[in-house]
Amino acid sequence: MSGSYFELLGLPERFDLARPAIEAAYLDRTREVHPDRFATAAASERVAALQRSMQLNDAYQTLRQPVRRAEYLLNRHGVFIGDNERLDDAAFLMEILELREELAEARVAGKLDEVARLQAEMRRRHRGLLDALIPLFAAVEGDDAAGRADALPRVKRTLIELRYLARYLEECDAALDDEEA
Repeated sequence: MSGSYFELLGLPERFDLARPAIEAAYLDRTREVHPDRFATAAASERVAALQRSMQLNDAYQTLRQPVRRAEYLLNRHGVFIGDNERLDDAAFLMEILELREELAEARVAGKLDEVARLQAEMRRRHRGLLDALIPLFAAVEGDDAAGRADALPRVKRTLIELRYLARYLEECDAALDDEEA
C-alpha cells in the first residue's frame, strides 16, 4: 500500500472534503486491512497488515484535520512551511502582539469573561481563515496554471496566519484552564 494519503483512503485529492466522508473512507479501508484479519497469516503478512494499518491511521489523522490536510496538500504541490516560519507583514505581527498583550492583561487581572470573549473572537477569525482556504484550494486544484501559481503563496500565507491564531487560542485555553484548576 503506497501513494498519497488521499489514494490510501480512496478519496479525491482536494481540500474541500467533509469530515464524515473522510471518516467513512477510513472505516471502510480499515476493515480491509485490519491486522486482526491476518492473525493466522504468516508473520510477513501480519507485519505488512500492521504497516498498512499504520499508514491508514497516519492518512486519517492528517486528512481529518483541515489545517493538516491543507499543509499536506501544499506540500504535494512542492510548497513547504518551516516549523518556525514567520510572515513578513509588520501590521499582522503587530496586531497579534497587541492581541496577546490584551490577553495577558485580562489573564493577570483574572477576567475570565474577557479571556473567553477574546477566545471566541479568535475562533471566529480562525474559522474565517479556514473558510478562505476553500476557494484558494479550488484555484490550486483547477486547470489554470496561472491561478495555481497565484493561489499557492496565498495558501501558504493563510496557513502561517492560522499557526499564529492557533498559538493564541492555546494561550486562551491555558488561561482558562489555569483559572479552573
